[in-house]
Amino acid sequence: MPRKKHQEDSHPDLFSKNADIIINDLLAAFREQNLYETERLIQRLSKEYPTHSRLPGLQKLLEAQKKLKMPVKDIPHELNEMRGIICPLALKWLGLGAPSYLAPLWQRLALALKGQRFNPETPELHCSFVHSETSDWFGARSAVENEADWHQYPTLALTYTKALYFLNELESALEIWFYLFWQFPTDAQALIDESENPNLALRKRWRVFEDIEEELNPVSFPAWMLLTDSKLIHYSLKSNLHALTTHGKNYQAVQQLLLVKREKAKNTQHVELDLRKALKQIDENLLRWYLKSQGGG
Repeated sequence: MPRKKHQEDSHPDLFSKNADIIINDLLAAFREQNLYETERLIQRLSKEYPTHSRLPGLQKLLEAQKKLKMPVKDIPHELNEMRGIICPLALKWLGLGAPSYLAPLWQRLALALKGQRFNPETPELHCSFVHSETSDWFGARSAVENEADWHQYPTLALTYTKALYFLNELESALEIWFYLFWQFPTDAQALIDESENPNLALRKRWRVFEDIEEELNPVSFPAWMLLTDSKLIHYSLKSNLHALTTHGKNYQAVQQLLLVKREKAKNTQHVELDLRKALKQIDENLLRWYLKSQGGG
């Protein structure tokens, strides 16, 4: 009798191991995007273990995969399902294989959103957002550039600078950050030290800026960067973004001062004085920081 009891107790463990084998094979099929195999294994799991706790979630992953050849009928609904259900399940169960499973699902949504204009009320319903989710930075950059007025929206500007950063266009990415501080200083402050900003070096510089004793306006952060990074002195802004905001003038004024200062010619002294007066009118605190950085002028 004791032996019989032992055999009965072993059955749940055996069943559990069999279910685990099926699920492991099923997850491998999801990673390999083998639709035939995933359907076959889901049917087997449903038949042999209909009450298994992971079955509903695995069925959700299969349903999403089966939609790949179907048109998107309700973009907001499917996007919410991707963000709230499919992505968390895939990241939890597929591990490093999650991107290969998710990429075609996001691409399907990106195709459905193609040509849809950006709406700041629903920024996720834009190709740039979907491309960012799959780290398709070429696609994200193109999607932003296709919006003629992208510079009016900090959300698009942030996506743009991220795309440029990951595409190793670092100077252009930095310039977009400068523009964000000139035009949307409140948004820029909130975003620069968050995980949304992958530029760790820039985040570090921002923390130094925040800790300085002099109280400088956040719009002065690009000009402060210029004063504290000699590599920027000869860098000319490639785009005309600085012309779209009055705050870009303080950067240009500081750059002109630094260039004149470096010439060290006698006939440039009056030019430097005129530039100081101009900077004082734009930002007196920044002028004081400039003088301090130059050893008192």
